This record gives sequence, structure tokens and C-alpha cells, in this order.
Amino acid sequence: MAHKRPTIKDVASRAGVSFKTVSRVINGQRGVSAEVQARVRQAIAELGYVVNYSARSLAAGDSSVVGVVIPRMTDPRALDMIFHVGEIAERLDLGIIVLTRPMVDREMGFTQFIGHGIVGSLMVMGPRVVATYLPFVRALGIPTVVVEALMEDTSQGAVPCIASDNYGGALAGVRYLCELGHRRIAYISGTDSNQNRMRYRGYVQALQEVGVEPEAGLVQEGRWTWQSGHEAARALCELPELPTAIFSANDTMALGAMAALQGQGLRIPEDISMLGFDDLYAAARSSPPLTTVRQPTSEMVERAFDLLLRARGGEEIPAENHVLPTELIVRSSCAPPRASH
Repeated sequence: MAHKRPTIKDVASRAGVSFKTVSRVINGQRGVSAEVQARVRQAIAELGYVVNYSARSLAAGDSSVVGVVIPRMTDPRALDMIFHVGEIAERLDLGIIVLTRPMVDREMGFTQFIGHGIVGSLMVMGPRVVATYLPFVRALGIPTVVVEALMEDTSQGAVPCIASDNYGGALAGVRYLCELGHRRIAYISGTDSNQNRMRYRGYVQALQEVGVEPEAGLVQEGRWTWQSGHEAARALCELPELPTAIFSANDTMALGAMAALQGQGLRIPEDISMLGFDDLYAAARSSPPLTTVRQPTSEMVERAFDLLLRARGGEEIPAENHVLPTELIVRSSCAPPRASH
């Protein structure tokens, strides 16, 4: 991950001003026109330059605040992950600052916030595409780890990534449905991401093992949200032949789908079985309790903190993928299809 960090002189050269002018803009001093300030800020954004106070703090050993970058705070899965981050950070006596998507752009907000030494390391949670964050990671030069997403091309030498076995978890879950006798199994997908692609692959593989090719009409596109799960289930109810089981790419959509099915007068699991993915707190408390694939969230976060602390201690951490096993949690939302009763 070696790279040449841009300097204040690089910014000055790009903006066509003196380095003293750049310093005035960075420090909010007067005497610089609005037009020049705009040029300087544009140069800072283009070069990915940050004021290197965080590196000084890190060298002094007192930069103990971890920035947690998370795309959406409205997702129950995100809140579950933040809970585990907070729990482990408290035990390790580390501070946490949560950064959300609006701060992750090419403007100064994100890099300046970190560059002023508030944050000494980064944990990026559940990005759709890891590569989106690489320009920031390279520019900041502080220890960084990605959780719940993998590099699809590790030759980029980017950052260490930790995720559960999305493919294996989906494969085990859909195999379980097949073992119960289901063959007409629908899939409610998430948005395009490494997680969704791996879960879809597991779904397809399990069906092919029993000689079934997935039907296009049985695959409904969701957006990871309760509402999209509800909408997808309503669409499945309009098919000439209902699926006997539904696998949802996450629990949130599964719970929305269950509400839609029950609203149509269908019984779970007597009329249709439901399988989720994540094992959120709400999954065990739904009616009926949801069968799901449990992600090892606490273990993933523990591993992330371990890698960050080792990097802060000066260890060179390889930019590689770490995949942790999942577990099928059998509850009451799945049963053999009615024809097999």
C-alpha cells in the first residue's frame, strides 16, 4: 500500500498559489479571496491531501479514536454492527466516531475531519464496493480495515477485509429448504454488492444440486429494506403459482415479506416457508420466529479491532480477505411444503 502522500507544496502547485496561501485556507485565516479559496479546495480534493495531524498523533501513541464509516444508519443491520463496535471499543478503552455516507465524498469534509487528528484509524462497514473508498484510504495513510465486504480483486493491494461466508451461508440455508422438500424457492435480493452476489450464488448452487434451475420470476429485486421485502413478497403473490419457500438476502426484507404474506392470508410456514440472513435481534422475536443464517458479527468486529491495533503498533497488515463461517439457525418459519405433509 506504499504511495507518495501529496504535500502542501503539491496543493500549491496545482492551485497556482504559494504554500502560505494554502496554509491560510486550511487554517481558516483571512486575506484570501473566495476565488482562490475555491481553487485551493478543489486542488485539495483532487489530490486527496490531508493535514497530517493524525499521523503525528499516531506516532505519539495518543490517537485512540476509531472512525467508523457506515453507509446507512437507518438499516437495522447497521445498528446491530454499531452495537458490537461500541461494546468492544468500550472494553478496549477506545473512542468511536461514526461517519455516514454524506461525509464520504470528494469535498473537504471527510478528509479534513480525519486529517485534523480526531481519528487515528478507520473501520469501513458494509460498503457495496470496497474500491469506492480506496482513494480516501490511500490519501489518509492511516490504519484501515473493511468489515462485511470483500475485495473482489485483492491484487489491488488495498486494505484488509473481513466478512462472513456469504456464499456458504446461503448455500447451507437453501440446502436446508431443499432437504425439507422445497423446489420452488424464491429469492429476494439486495442491491448489487459483493454480499448479494455471493448469497445469490449460494442460492443458485443449492438449487442446481437438486436439479432445479432458478426461474427468473422467482427472483425479486429488493433494496435491503423492510418495505422492499414487503413489495417483493406482494409481487410473488401475483405469480400464477406461488413459491413454496422464500429465501431473503437479509432479515429486514424477510420480516417485511412475512408481513405481506400474512396480510394476504397466507400462513407461515404452513403455506410458505421463510428463510432470512443475518440473525438480527428481531428475527428470534417475529411471529413465527425466523429461520435465518447467523453472521458472526461480534467475531468480525473483534477481528477488525485486532488488525487495527496491530497496524497502529507498527505491524504491516497484509491487504487480504478474511472470511468467517456462518451458522444456520433453525426456528419455526420453515416446514416441508404442503404437498409433502
